[in-house]
Order: sequence, then C-alpha cells, then structure tokens
Amino acid sequence: MWKLRFSALVMGSIAAVGPASAHAGEAGELHWNFEGWVIVSLTLAASLYCIGLRRMRIRGSGRSIVGRVEIISFSAGIASLVLALLSPLDVLGAELFSGHMVQHLVLMLVAAPLFVWARPLIVFLWALPRGVRKSIGRLWAGGRLGGFFRVLTAPLSVWLAFCGLFAFWHLPRPYAWALAHEPVHIVEHLCFFISAFAFWSVVIEPGARRRLDYGATLLFVATAAILSALPGALMVLTSRAFYPDHAEGAAHWGLTLLEDQHLAGLIMWIPAGFVYMAAIAILFVLWLRASERRAGASLQKYAALSSTLVLLLVVAGCEEVTGAQSPGNVTPVPTSFGGDPGRGAVMIAQTGCGSCHTIPGITGANGLVGPPLTQMGRRIYVAGLLRNTPDNMITWLRDPQAIVPGNAMPNMGLQDQQARDIAAYLYTLH
Repeated sequence: MWKLRFSALVMGSIAAVGPASAHAGEAGELHWNFEGWVIVSLTLAASLYCIGLRRMRIRGSGRSIVGRVEIISFSAGIASLVLALLSPLDVLGAELFSGHMVQHLVLMLVAAPLFVWARPLIVFLWALPRGVRKSIGRLWAGGRLGGFFRVLTAPLSVWLAFCGLFAFWHLPRPYAWALAHEPVHIVEHLCFFISAFAFWSVVIEPGARRRLDYGATLLFVATAAILSALPGALMVLTSRAFYPDHAEGAAHWGLTLLEDQHLAGLIMWIPAGFVYMAAIAILFVLWLRASERRAGASLQKYAALSSTLVLLLVVAGCEEVTGAQSPGNVTPVPTSFGGDPGRGAVMIAQTGCGSCHTIPGITGANGLVGPPLTQMGRRIYVAGLLRNTPDNMITWLRDPQAIVPGNAMPNMGLQDQQARDIAAYLYTLH
C-alpha cells in the first residue's frame, strides 16, 4: 500500500511542476518556485525517511537510535530546504546578490546542522531493499566503504572542503558560471549543503566519542568562521562591484550593484558570524565542563588510589600487586546506564568474543576475524556507522544484523542486562 501511495505522490509532484524553470517570472516579482527536481528530491527524501523509520520501529531498533528530537530536526531541515529552494527567496536570489547570500547561508547554517541532528543516514539505509542493505553491510564490514568514508569525514578533509568550496563558489567567475547554467547552479548548492553537513557533523558529536575534543573543535569552527568572513569583509570594504550579472535585478529593487554587494557582504559577515560565535560559545562552555569533569575524576582517582594504598599497607604491608587484567579482577562498579564491567568481562569470555576480536584484558582474546576492540571507549563510531553512545552500543551488541545486515558479527542472543555489562567493560578500554 505504501508503495502505491509513494508512487502516486512522486508522479503527482512531477505532473504538478511540469516544465517549471528555476527562476521564472518578471524581474522584481516574488513568487513560489515550484521546480520539479527540488520537489521530487524532497518528496523522495521524506518518503525514504518515513519508510526507514517505520521499519526500524517494527524491528524494535528505532526508538533507541532515532527519537523525537531527531524526527523534529529532520522535519525542520526539510522545511528549511523548502525555504531556500522553493520559496520566494529563491527568486530573490536570482535577482539580488544579497538574496543569493541569504539562500546560501540557509543551506549551510540552518539546513545542514538540522540534518546532522536528525541522523538520517541510518534511517535511509533501512529504507533500502534488504538485498541492497546486505550488500552495503558486506562492503562496510570488509573495510572498503567504511575506510573511504572515514577518509572523507576526517576533520582536516572536512575543514578543507568546507572552506575551499565556500571560497571557490564566491569567486566572481565560478559564481557567474553557476548563475548562467542551471546544472552548475545545482552542483554549487549541493557542494554547499554536503560540505556543511560534513562540517557540522564534526562539531555536533557526543562528548565522549568526538573526533576532536572540545578545544580542538572550537579552533576548527573559529578558523572556518574567520575564513568565511573574509569574502564578506572584502565585499563590504571594496569600492568595486565584482558581480555584474545582478545589475538588472538590483536596478528593479532600487539598488546599485555596489549597494547590493555591500548588503550581501554584511549578511555574510554579521548574521553568519553570529551563528559561528554561538557555536564557539557553546563549545567553550562544554570545554570548561569537560575540563572540570576530568579534574574531578582525577581528584577522585588519586583519592581512591591513596586510600587503597593506605589500606594495603595496613593489612598486608607493602605487598606488590602484579598480574595482567583478567575477567576475574575487573572492578565491578556499575555504570550510569546500568552495566557492570566486571560481569561484562566474564560475559565476554563466556560468549567467545575473543575468538573474533582482540580485546585487552581478556585472556585468549586475540581473534583476527573482526576489528580489534582496543580503545573502544574512545572511538567515535560503533560498526563505523552508529555514534558510539551506550544506547547504540547496547543495540549493536543485542542485534548487529538489524543495524548492518549481512555483516560478519552474528546475533549472540544477549539479554539486555548482558549487553549492558559487556558495553560497560568495553567503555573501560581507553
């Protein structure tokens, strides 16, 4: 039934838009731009998201991975793309350089971070046919797809792409090229959105599983903000008009080319700067909190160590404590999510995880089938796809085939508490 509804929706959208052009209408006249490829693309994305979310919920994996906040973020992201690409703002962007800057900033500073919050990639994967999901899972498990993805999403690669593409498309010649050819214009917008999505993916990450710590992320955002502001400052301070293609549109709105350019520079410089400054301020606060937590944890660690040493001296004299870590001597301290690392170590040994993985502290755990689990507590992703959070780790341990169908890790039939205990032990590996 849903397939028929989806087909009817897409076909209806195509029929409704017909041969609509990108910027139809008289100069100075604002109207909605019902462009076919945009409507079909947004309809397809929303439909795939609904299908994937429904399948995840039926399987029981949805709520722990995609909650209400993510769904609201996805809906707001779709709405922001409608604003940027279909509303009168798109027509205004064809006439005024300043309108075009607003359109770019909506794509990069509003739509992109909203979609990062929504975490749509795992949902889109579930919307694909089972056979396709298994093929992607095998490619990912084999390391080829996952390795390529990790190179593309490395912070340095993301920073260079974000800043480089922003600078390139605001050079006068590439900008005029995109304005004159609609396919190039589409590529320009895709470059802005995809590079911004990757950029905000580095910035918005779980605190304990980040690719960059908060201090490095603050520098990551600040340097990008400075480089992004330079073109705007140049547009404001110069007395030369760099974008002559907007001469007719600016005249219809009672502006000279230079006035339109100055307005665009102010928009790029000030409102965009506020977004970056807000991100920097939030990161600074999170950085301070993380530093306080580390300092507090260090004090507690040293206090506990001192107390332990005093106790050992009193009870047993200066007895030397030796021996490698094993499942029997992991301190059974429950975690905030209800797992016990001591029981988790015993469970890892009993279930034979070491036959496939190398796991520090577990006797005989030197398998080479799966990836080594060293420093699992510091990793950013579980299975190269899910953010490394306790909920996602537990979901992966209980039903890995539901996340990446066809991958090499079998379902081990773990109960919820058993998965929590194993996750608790893995998070002790730093």
